[in-house]
Amino acid sequence: MKLNFLMGKFLVLLLAILLLPNLSFAVQPELTRSLADEEIKATSGNEAFVYSPQGRRDPFEPLLHKEPVIAEIIKKTRPDEIKGPLEKFELKQFRLMAILVVNGSPRAMVAAPDGKSYTVKVNDYIGLNGGVVKNIQTKIIGHDETGMRVEKSPDRIVVEEIGVDSLTGKEIKENRYIVM
Repeated sequence: MKLNFLMGKFLVLLLAILLLPNLSFAVQPELTRSLADEEIKATSGNEAFVYSPQGRRDPFEPLLHKEPVIAEIIKKTRPDEIKGPLEKFELKQFRLMAILVVNGSPRAMVAAPDGKSYTVKVNDYIGLNGGVVKNIQTKIIGHDETGMRVEKSPDRIVVEEIGVDSLTGKEIKENRYIVM
């Protein structure tokens, strides 16, 4: 008895699934015909609609014009024969360990992913993308209006990398930072 009841429900569900898409297709053409008739009536006057892009962008033009753009970013790197051990890793893989001032010139000690530590100074090459150390900045601490000590700038190494903008194809200089 229970099996017959479940079988009946299954058959009703199966018929509903099979017939519902057919019903929606039967109603669909009438609906589209009536909408098309309304459009014809709206534009059946003597004037035909013409799009004037004056003061607006043409909707049929792409938003971004694909001009010949350099597909891959050209990296300004030195020849492999003269590269040092610091030019084997990405900048984000380095960790700043200490900042030293030797005879008035700042130097920084960085830890590389290979487990070794290196000392860098201004104008040293670092990173895979031909980065050059431009500045070694020490922590700047100031006071806010309530007299609390505030760190305005952390200890960091400023590295300048030169790359190519993928949209314009122009050469750009970006400053990246290695922070303690």
